[in-house]
Amino acid sequence: MNFSLNRIISYLPFKRNAIIFALVLITAIYFVKMEFFIEDTNIALYLKLFAWVIGTFILILIGIGFLYTLVCYLYFVINKKTINPKIDIGLDGNIKGVAGQVLVLISLPKAILPLLGYIKIKIEFENGKLSDTVVINKFSQGFEKLLPKEGSTLIWLPDRKQYHVKGFVISFIDYLQFFRFTTYKKSKNAFYLHSSEIELSVDDINPSKTKEEKEKIKTSRKIQGDYLNYKDFEVGDDVRRIVWKIFAKNRELVIRTPEVINPYASHIKFYTSFYNVLSKDLTSVYAVSMLNYYKDIVYNICLNIKKKDKKVEFNIDQAVNEFISVNENDRVGFQLSSASWQNNFSVNELKASGESIICVSTLISLEELTTLIEKGTSNIIIVKASRHLDHQNVFNFKNLFLRQDQKSELNKLAWIFSATRKKLKRNEKGIEKLVSNSNFTGQII
Repeated sequence: MNFSLNRIISYLPFKRNAIIFALVLITAIYFVKMEFFIEDTNIALYLKLFAWVIGTFILILIGIGFLYTLVCYLYFVINKKTINPKIDIGLDGNIKGVAGQVLVLISLPKAILPLLGYIKIKIEFENGKLSDTVVINKFSQGFEKLLPKEGSTLIWLPDRKQYHVKGFVISFIDYLQFFRFTTYKKSKNAFYLHSSEIELSVDDINPSKTKEEKEKIKTSRKIQGDYLNYKDFEVGDDVRRIVWKIFAKNRELVIRTPEVINPYASHIKFYTSFYNVLSKDLTSVYAVSMLNYYKDIVYNICLNIKKKDKKVEFNIDQAVNEFISVNENDRVGFQLSSASWQNNFSVNELKASGESIICVSTLISLEELTTLIEKGTSNIIIVKASRHLDHQNVFNFKNLFLRQDQKSELNKLAWIFSATRKKLKRNEKGIEKLVSNSNFTGQII
């Protein structure tokens, strides 16, 4: 558990309201004594009686809030092992969502809420960072499905990745907001965020047919015929299949497997490489931003393929953290959320078979890409990693209204003069030259 000034302050039992109230009360008592209690008059006696009544009422009011909140806190501490906060993304019990402003819902079903008070919860992620505050009280409003012991808020989570929760900082606060009792609860909650759907222009891809023709599609697709060299033409041959003569000097006979209509779903083997040899720090803000952009492109390419009633056999070049089981429709987003840049497993080590697509970024070396093209891979998609950063507006007026954590995602002005950008742009020019002068089959996005 990382300690910072804000976290240390959150463990103090007195809130700002209590300190302000105490200072105002001391100041008021001092001036009243100086003004009215110098001599024992009837007015002074009545003021003392009134002050005693008001003081007693205030103490009772503060005491009830203090004791009830303390009881709720102690109950939680004693039963900490059985009270487990639960995280949902959105209001439908999901553990997935679209990266960006994410609606996070936290529930504490077995906890006791302070009388007219509330519970504040902050999520601590595995990197030690704390989320925005989620408030749970009996009067939570804004969402019809919100139950009494649930709270939600929008949290800025820009990365398309798996978020693993290390623990929760939980504070019980009374109705006057004078007292705060804080504890820490370890947790193993996790969820993942994927890319949003964007408009993307991708060339049409002709896949192979499915291994097992079981699942039918709405619109039957055409399977192109194949030309096979059969034998030299001889007079008197009885050819009972569809044939075409090639009117050339060698007078060869060519057999054509006819074009047919197949009502079954087709599939595409899609391999994604996260090989990155240009970034010195694979976790820097620039590397992470390019990773998010790369995932966006790959995710939407797969969506476009699926919209054409084609199955996608999706593979990445690293192990997937299977912290939950997901259905086939969510498989691409889940695998991408587990992926990160790596520089150990080359794209040419991918065991791609048959008709397949291999997707790489421009963070790959020219030598590796040359080898990949020379291998005759059927379809290569190259994603320009710099495109996302170069198209950012350095002097964007809207940045003035963003929170600090949102603005600090990228320093766009520093990117223009960074050494990584120079290397990347030089590499992309080399890739474009290589593609134009080779038997490249694919596209650059």
